[in-house]
Amino acid sequence: MDQIRLGLAELIGQHLHAFNEANSLGYWEKEHLARAVATLAMNIRSGRDSPAWLRLSLTDIIKALAPPNRRDEGYTPKDPHIEAITFDQLLRALRTVGG
Repeated sequence: MDQIRLGLAELIGQHLHAFNEANSLGYWEKEHLARAVATLAMNIRSGRDSPAWLRLSLTDIIKALAPPNRRDEGYTPKDPHIEAITFDQLLRALRTVGG
């Protein structure tokens, strides 16, 4: 289970850096990568080896990678708190979760 957690953290970090370098870390990517970090943290903090939170984390990583023509960005109003999240804040959160 620890190897899976580490793999997910590395995958989130790789995509976070790639979006940042491509200057394409938009609302969609922030929302789903932040959720991926949060669900990974939930799995780690739960103290159990249940894969449920890990599946949700992977699902949000996949959603972050969805091409624009496969997104439904207007299904809910944008949250200004998500809009304000920065690359550095996401990276710090990921590092906090990953230890």
